[in-house]
Amino acid sequence: MRAKNRKHQKSVSFKGVDAPRLAVASLERILGVLARKGKKAAHPVKPQELVDRERMLRRPLPPSYRVVVERTASIGESETLLDASGMTRKKESIDDAALVPFCEGREHELFCFDRKSEGDAGELPVFSWRNGQARLVAQSFAVWLDGVADRMEDAIAMAADVPASLRSLLAQLGFTFDDPIVGRLETGDVAAIEELIGSELAREVRGKHQRLFDSSGKASLTLNLDEFSLAVSLRTGIYVMTAEDVFRWFRYFRDENFFGEKEKLREPSHPDRARDLRRAPREPPLVLRGVLTVSTLPSSKHTFRAASGASPKDFHVLGRTASTERGTSLLMHVVNGNVESAHAIDEPLSDIHVAPDGSIWGLVSAGSAIRFQAGTVRAFPLRRASRGRAWFYGVTSAAGRVVAYGAGALLQFDGTSFVPFQPDPRVEANESVVAVAMGAHSGTGSSREMAMLVASDQVGAVARFDGRKWLPIAEQDVIDGSPIHLDVWRHVAIVLCKDGRIHRAEAGGEPRSVVWDMSLDAFRTQAGTIRMMHQVRGVDGGALLASDGGVVVVGSGDPVFYSASCGDRAYLSRVGGSGVGKDSAVVVSCGPNVWIWENGAMSVIDLRAW
Repeated sequence: MRAKNRKHQKSVSFKGVDAPRLAVASLERILGVLARKGKKAAHPVKPQELVDRERMLRRPLPPSYRVVVERTASIGESETLLDASGMTRKKESIDDAALVPFCEGREHELFCFDRKSEGDAGELPVFSWRNGQARLVAQSFAVWLDGVADRMEDAIAMAADVPASLRSLLAQLGFTFDDPIVGRLETGDVAAIEELIGSELAREVRGKHQRLFDSSGKASLTLNLDEFSLAVSLRTGIYVMTAEDVFRWFRYFRDENFFGEKEKLREPSHPDRARDLRRAPREPPLVLRGVLTVSTLPSSKHTFRAASGASPKDFHVLGRTASTERGTSLLMHVVNGNVESAHAIDEPLSDIHVAPDGSIWGLVSAGSAIRFQAGTVRAFPLRRASRGRAWFYGVTSAAGRVVAYGAGALLQFDGTSFVPFQPDPRVEANESVVAVAMGAHSGTGSSREMAMLVASDQVGAVARFDGRKWLPIAEQDVIDGSPIHLDVWRHVAIVLCKDGRIHRAEAGGEPRSVVWDMSLDAFRTQAGTIRMMHQVRGVDGGALLASDGGVVVVGSGDPVFYSASCGDRAYLSRVGGSGVGKDSAVVVSCGPNVWIWENGAMSVIDLRAW
């Protein structure tokens, strides 16, 4: 290599700084920027790939580089970390034998390790290679990554500073900014969305269903001011529009050069069309014979069965890798309708619960509860006090404590172990606690109150705890027809029986049967038989009923069966408030699909990456 091809630049001294620690801190800054832009971290680099990269470098990987790629394979779009094959391919364009490329920049410059140099603790200096010239840019990968984090944070700060005229238009259109660089909007304005995506894509999305939006009747838009991309959620998936399309869309509403100099003596090409897109009515659902087929975005590897969380905007979903009881589990974190992260769990969990203190509990039906808290995992055995097989149906918070319930047992967590609930509800050995809900007695919504459905021999009753004692169960409180599920909504207990009948019991009142016309199409399968119901969740003005292949929604109009086009059993989980506040929704898990019922509409979570 010719020495004249190498140039050096002065840089801030990082002497004495622990390089791996600096690299991790810089990576956290980068991931923070990506999270603000609505982008997920990439998966870690696999061990064999690390071996291949080390073989390409012909020496051990620098510690600061290794600690980063063991956490993520990507640091954003401006700088692309190369895999081993990419390193080999890009090396062919470098005529310096000592330089090995590890990253390609946006301007196609290559960032390289100098494998013949030796830094502190195995670190290597970083050179950039462009137009046949090598230039020293950092003393180590950690220092180089710190510079990348600086540039990304500076770009974010600049992105938030948009012209007043554009900021005004965004506000008029209805965009809201919880983060200065990320705007969000939900709209049913068909004309505006067609203008954004174009007529060709609109025809493709509509297809034979002739619908642009999913069953929510609206599109969800996420605007990224850093790169002026716009993600729009439609019936068939999420589409990302580039800056060129976005500004063309802006000018459809207002003919103005937002970032240029003020144009003089030029009349706009069209009248101002700016309007609040949030006010447009929803696209009406397409219901055929009582069935609405939901445009699903299913997982290819997992099926789902439970969800829990303090808010519809932040909750966890439980998935399984197989339909058998021995399948491993997947715990997904959903934020603002998108999967933020996911963790594999070896145990076959059947239920999850996010406790008020933020800890996550997983239930193994055969007799154990697993707590995930502050990076630690601990299992607690579950034992029924009476004779018989231990089998548990759920774990939740009720009466101010974490409880697990099942065959012949109601247990509470005392801080160190699960013990029989106090005061003793006197569950008999032949009885099962099949469901537990909170706040069902006096109508105050107190967290100290709870209700549980106890069933045995095709009959059952709702047992109520008022915060101090269990209330007596009268003969008229007994429900025939094999009760199988309980929910409490707006302080009213709702009980589902195996034959599909519903009973409601207000505070202090006896259960009363709810009469529905089961001959309606929504309650019937294609074969004409009555759908089997598994769970119930109350909503304002009606209820959701989990069935096979979907969920029946009963409201003020005719009931509608929301079909997932699969035969899997559906599960219903409430996230957020239990009928005492507005921040509440029902998560529908049906096979490889997860939906959210909120404010009278069904929205779909995109699980295709999982």
